[in-house]
Amino acid sequence: MNRKGFTILELLISIALISVVLLLLLRVMMALDAINHDKTYASDDEIARTEIIGNIEQDFLDYHLNGLQIEKRDEKTILTLFMDQEKTIIVDSKSLTYDNEEYPLKSANATYGTCITYQYQELENDYYLVSIVIPVYIDGENTTVKDDLEFTYLGLKNELSSYPTNITC
Repeated sequence: MNRKGFTILELLISIALISVVLLLLLRVMMALDAINHDKTYASDDEIARTEIIGNIEQDFLDYHLNGLQIEKRDEKTILTLFMDQEKTIIVDSKSLTYDNEEYPLKSANATYGTCITYQYQELENDYYLVSIVIPVYIDGENTTVKDDLEFTYLGLKNELSSYPTNITC
């Protein structure tokens, strides 16, 4: 007999394959939903953070960084960058000011941390690396570093420079 149609076995295999595909699709959809509702990422401020980092690192490229000073005053942290032109970064919980331009956070649940992480590291071949991290808190927590503002400067050891060795908050 040559009947046209599906056997029970073919039908069960088709249902199993479709269910596997649907299960994978459901997992992808759940992951995308989690990313969209992830409270640890302040996407509203992503462009502003990129602009701040770009401006400061461009000045690091344009000017020689001779040293820096970090001090806390009231609820603010003031980072003075001694370059060919002296520049300051003023950080309080709601805004960051650099070169007289203010960068407020747009996300209602996001704040800047005033405890700046600073690291001076000597490298090979007479180079040193300065790394400055300004944390960004979401709902009072710094759960991810992708929101933080991080600046780096690579310099020569033989240049006249003065950097603090450690910073405590």
